[in-house]
Amino acid sequence: MAAGGKEREIELALRVAEADLPAFLASTALARLRAGPDRVRRLVSSYHDTADFALRAAGAVLRIRGTGRRRVQTLKTAPRAGDAAISRGEWEAPVAGPRPDLSLLPEGALPPELASDGQLGDRLLPVFETDFRRRAIPLRLGTSRLELAIDIGQIRAGDAREPITEVEVELRDGDAADLFAVVAELRAVVPLSLQVLPKSARAHLLLSGRAPGPMRASRPRLGRHAAVGPAFATIARNCLAQLRANAAAIERGDDPEGIHQFRVALRRLRSAFSVFADAMPAATRRRMAASLRRLARRCDPARELDVFLGEMLPAVRGRMGAHAGLDAVEAAARRARVAARARVRAMLEGPGFADAILPLEAWIEGGGWRAEAGERFDMPARDLARQVLKRLHRKLLRDGRGIEGLPVAELHMLRLRAKKLRYAGEFFRDLFPGRGARRQVEALAEVQGLLGTINDGHSTRLLLARLSRGRAGADVAMQGGVALVLGWCAAREADCIERLPRPWEDFAGTRPFWK
Repeated sequence: MAAGGKEREIELALRVAEADLPAFLASTALARLRAGPDRVRRLVSSYHDTADFALRAAGAVLRIRGTGRRRVQTLKTAPRAGDAAISRGEWEAPVAGPRPDLSLLPEGALPPELASDGQLGDRLLPVFETDFRRRAIPLRLGTSRLELAIDIGQIRAGDAREPITEVEVELRDGDAADLFAVVAELRAVVPLSLQVLPKSARAHLLLSGRAPGPMRASRPRLGRHAAVGPAFATIARNCLAQLRANAAAIERGDDPEGIHQFRVALRRLRSAFSVFADAMPAATRRRMAASLRRLARRCDPARELDVFLGEMLPAVRGRMGAHAGLDAVEAAARRARVAARARVRAMLEGPGFADAILPLEAWIEGGGWRAEAGERFDMPARDLARQVLKRLHRKLLRDGRGIEGLPVAELHMLRLRAKKLRYAGEFFRDLFPGRGARRQVEALAEVQGLLGTINDGHSTRLLLARLSRGRAGADVAMQGGVALVLGWCAAREADCIERLPRPWEDFAGTRPFWK
């Protein structure tokens, strides 16, 4: 890499069990891909930031890495809005001493909020370091050159330590599709799982002693004249960024919002496949959507228990006060939640998460989406959006006729249609500026909230049946607690159904912003 030159780092980081490394290194799959001798080095890196972590706030990482007598300064920046998670800005240059030299960076490398700080260089100080042995193996697939790095060592942040045992595959030159193809071949040898946080992010968490917070959905930014292909890629990457961030929140923390936002990201991704259905092959869409649905189902029990323990049970206690039956129900639910959360973490830390996400990212970033879409890839996204929004809106209004008399099962289906229209509206609202999108999305959100509360009652009945299953019939306290919760759910459901017509009329009366 040229000193100070601008580059985009394109790589995938994966976790590996150290016990699997001998089989991994001896595999015929790796032998087929090798393009030269291994190089083993000890890499000690010192990461620098300001006392108030201005670089971290701007999504930037600055390190000095030592290899023998040589030192290299590297600046990395977070993926830009709409970029793939595997792509980051990277600038490298030899540096004379242990302190960063910002004059080596080309213009535009630093994020604007940092570039305007004339005292930034003086305020930098070392904040943590990594120390690991790297085995670097050059690879080749077709005309693409790649590097496999196996890192074993530790992160040191203050007095805290965290082991490093991971594999990175970096595309040095060639086609991104080959990066994913190589990773797929290597994952067939040993169960490599996704490492969703880079070393620097894990070090910051060690330093702070805090878990990463959950990430709420943000609106994908589409140009008004975007084509279908780039629009879908931007939306999918936006959803995947939310998914990866909340995977980290679940792995390292206990905030129930992490699982909730992880499921929201999955629903948004599935909705993206649905709204772009006319522009992609049905077989691919069904396969990708099915893998996302399987991930969501693994999370459903944990989310249902979070809602029950965090919202429903406290509301019942607020009405009923202390009650032995509610204590029994709560104890059973807490035991079940511990097991449900453990299953979600095992899915994320094992191969299941990577099995679902990597093929999707490969399809988007490796050109499969463009190839399969054909001429539809370059259609105006605005035309597709108008067709999709019109169709979803018409079906929702049709299914909501006489909403005050609809049975709960039909209200559940209406909730799913409302959710699909809301996500589509949020995806596409930039394509129709100044046309009341916010008002319509907010009106629909109120309807969706009431329908969701009604559905929570149905989920709670199923949850209580599972918690009660196998318990002795003589457990009178548990039976009493279940009866209290069911009675409260029925009353709340009736209240929501009674309140539903007015926000529905408000929504139905809003002018579609895509017309």
